[in-house]
Formats: sequence, structure tokens, C-alpha cells
Amino acid sequence: MKHLIELNNIDKYYKGKNCDLHVLKDISLMINEGEFAAITGSSGSGKSTLMNIIGCLDIPDSGSYTLGGVNIMKTTDKKRAYLRNRKIGFIFQGFNLIHALTAMENVQLPLIYRGVPYRERQIAARRALRLVGLENRLDHKPYELSGGQQQRVAIARAIASDPPVILADEPTGSLDSQSGKLVLEILTALNHKGRTLVIITHDENVAALAQRRIYIKDGKIAASSDLFNNQRNMTV
Repeated sequence: MKHLIELNNIDKYYKGKNCDLHVLKDISLMINEGEFAAITGSSGSGKSTLMNIIGCLDIPDSGSYTLGGVNIMKTTDKKRAYLRNRKIGFIFQGFNLIHALTAMENVQLPLIYRGVPYRERQIAARRALRLVGLENRLDHKPYELSGGQQQRVAIARAIASDPPVILADEPTGSLDSQSGKLVLEILTALNHKGRTLVIITHDENVAALAQRRIYIKDGKIAASSDLFNNQRNMTV
């Protein structure tokens, strides 16, 4: 199976007042096309920083990162923005919807940035909202929707441009159990259709749905699914 995401010996530092903070330490990770991977770890472990690097929102200080055959370390800011828009769909815990816009308008935003013509945007946005069960909420603004519905709009926005990778940061963290279950059903269905899905989560029930779990501790990969399978006495 082909590697879609390849990170080798990744290090990331953040400038501190008195010293540099070493956030990611020698991270090497491969994620295949169509895989469902969960990145877990305690607060401050480095998992969000890792997600930002995978999503081309940040770049490492050393090591190499290849996304779909493109060497991210050798790209410009403009090229990374181009790749983000075409290769990655983002889903955030806080939804990140624009409250002055309707569901249809929110979903169309990435397509506008891509220069997709109006008619094509309309078709793609309607299709995405239909896939998440919100075809009857097209003209509703975020404040007119429940939290679960807002997250489904965010999922529709992430998939409208048909990106090969979906990155989800605590996608159920702000939802009640029933809404969270529905969101996970949508995401796993997308994965079954071939989307590569990477989820950051602290929820063991969410992580258990993934084909592979990657546990981050103190900026390092402390365990992966192989180790979880072989070391069941490990405390996560």
C-alpha cells in the first residue's frame, strides 16, 4: 500500500522566554492511503503540533515530510497553502464556522479559494451537506443549528472539495454522546469510501475505532498500534 504521509526524524522547537521548548522529538511516521489513524496523548504531549505539521499549517525545524509525493520542506508558503486547500480537509473541535454565513456559504468557502465557478460550488456544497444529512438546513446560520449540526457542516466543508486527507482535531470533544456518535459514523463511512482519516483524540472510545493508534508522550511516539497489540499491559 502506498504511503500518503511520510514523516522522518521530525523535530520541532518553540521559542521560550529562557530557552527553546523541544515539542516534537525525532518523530518518524508513515500513514497509508485510505488508512484511519488516531493520534492520542495527554495535553501538552505534542499531538496538536504534530497535526499542524501534517496539515501544512506549520513546518518542522528538522527532518523531512512528504505529502502525496511532495517534499513539504522544500515548498514555499504559497505552495503549502495550495496543498492545504487541495489535499487536506480540516475538522476542528470548535467548528470554526463563520456565523454571518449560512451552511451553504460556509461549505463553499474552500471552493471559493480554489476558484471553483459558482455553479460547481453550489453542486458540490449541496452534495456534501446531503452526505451529512443536512440537506434541509442549507440556509441556516450556525447560531440556528445545534452543536452536532454545526460539526456536520464543518465535515461537509472539509469534504466538499474531495480532498484525499481528512484531519480532525477532537471532532467530538464539544458534542453530546448522540451527536458525537453520528459524527463518528459519518467520518468512518468516509474512510470506508477511501478517504485517509487522521484524528486527534483523548477519547479511548474514538481511538478504538481507528485501524491504527499512535500514542504521543513528551514529544515522542511512545507506542503505535503494533506495540498496543503486543504490550497490552501498557498504560495509555
